[in-house]
Amino acid sequence: MSNKFPFGPDSPLYEAMKLQREQSDLIKRAMGPNFALPSAIKPLPSVFTALDAVEKSGILKTAAMLKGTRVSDTIAAAEALRMSRVPVLKDFASTSWLLQIQRTAMGINRDPTGILAAQKLLIGSTIADMVKLGSMFEANRAIIGKLMAGSQVGDQIKALSERMAPSLGILKVAAERARTIDMMTLRATAEAVATSSAVVMAEQVIEAHRLIEAIGHAEDPAQSVDLLAAFMQLIGVIFSTFGDNTLKELRNVGAIALIGFIMTVYGIYKEVVPADLTPAEQKVHAEMKVQVETLQEKIDKIIAANQKADEAYVANLPRAELKRDAPIRREPQGKAQILMRGDAGTLLAVKDSRGKWRLVVYRDPLTDQLSEGWVFAPAVELLNIPEQ
Repeated sequence: MSNKFPFGPDSPLYEAMKLQREQSDLIKRAMGPNFALPSAIKPLPSVFTALDAVEKSGILKTAAMLKGTRVSDTIAAAEALRMSRVPVLKDFASTSWLLQIQRTAMGINRDPTGILAAQKLLIGSTIADMVKLGSMFEANRAIIGKLMAGSQVGDQIKALSERMAPSLGILKVAAERARTIDMMTLRATAEAVATSSAVVMAEQVIEAHRLIEAIGHAEDPAQSVDLLAAFMQLIGVIFSTFGDNTLKELRNVGAIALIGFIMTVYGIYKEVVPADLTPAEQKVHAEMKVQVETLQEKIDKIIAANQKADEAYVANLPRAELKRDAPIRREPQGKAQILMRGDAGTLLAVKDSRGKWRLVVYRDPLTDQLSEGWVFAPAVELLNIPEQ
């Protein structure tokens, strides 16, 4: 009997995935039993503003309404352009690149405005709902299977996985960089690794990416259900493990965009119209839909709080933009490592000046998070000149 699983022994990716899992297992054994993921996940291999806006309107309905219109063509062209740039930008996803994202994240996490304190309360009240929904998916696989087969939910989620693959791949790259940074800093001793929340979060983000990637290659509804249920459980584990600090840890490994994918998946399920369900199954589906809507509303508030924290970080800084394409470097010198090649028109906030260099805050196009770096002053044009 042949193995149709996309990462099975017959897959060309099998050996690479096996090596990666073995390296992951070394860390997991050092972490001890508290690191273990739910048993359902163990046998399995392992956004953004535009998508969030579409999802809030009902992703399936919106897609149907816009199909063939100029609006749809414009959105598709913009998304295609962004995705086409990801492979080029990915070459700059170095350890130094993530160090700058982490440095900015630490500044945001020191938020003195109280925004993140309110966000922690939101996350605290979300954890139980997240775990409950994961349990409902696990307990009602037969119903989920019917929905994914009859309402083409599986096709929608697979299409979403494939469409977002380049950006989601960056989350994996960022998590791997974060894991490497922490293990190098901690000299990779078992005792030190066991205390590193960054390593734990990075491992779980990598696992989430593997599941999303597998969903995109699933060959039948039953397989999609298994993978989706595992993904839902994993998200519950992430939120439960880190609790109030979940977003702080996600931000520190460059993976805030994972929340956007979760919201979009929930949005697809919420728009499903049941077909061929018994009265009892329809009741369960309605209960799950209410749970999804409750959770979606809370996550939407968490994302809004995250955006406010970003805004607060640059609130008192002068605004500027790049007058021309220019490299953003780690240090204020021409030979310093390039973090990103900024396009003309890129919006910036100027944090500091040193001679002919400006320390700027910008939104990293790979992780969709704030980062900072140095730009040669002649390439920067201030948009609001401070009063003398």
